[in-house]
Amino acid sequence: MSSTSTLEKYIKEMSEDVKVDEFNLKDVQMSLPALKHKWVGRLMRHKNTINDLLSAKTSAKNTVVKQLQDNSNYKVAQAVAERQAEFHDTIVRINKKVKEEKLVVELLEKAEKIFSSMTFDIKNITEIVKLETL
Repeated sequence: MSSTSTLEKYIKEMSEDVKVDEFNLKDVQMSLPALKHKWVGRLMRHKNTINDLLSAKTSAKNTVVKQLQDNSNYKVAQAVAERQAEFHDTIVRINKKVKEEKLVVELLEKAEKIFSSMTFDIKNITEIVKLETL
């Protein structure tokens, strides 16, 4: 699944998770810990994906550097081979995936703050409802 579709899916799902009104107030309040857990879990999974991609990049880069040095007609310095490896299709593809995952992580970090502040929002809504019923 591409990062754009993941972002859109998460944004749509979050908009449903943060809907609060007088009728669902108690349900949202009771499910808030589970919602926080769900979004933090996704955040950690995407951070883990970034780590996996960076490990794959290191491995691929080492392979490409070795190939460049072995297949060259002249001796290629390690630093030169590493710089050249950054332009290899595999490395470029991994870098793109890392950037996409970082966008998803940024969204999920902001979502974590939103869900943490929902406790105060629910409290404020409860106070408004109390005042309206007096």
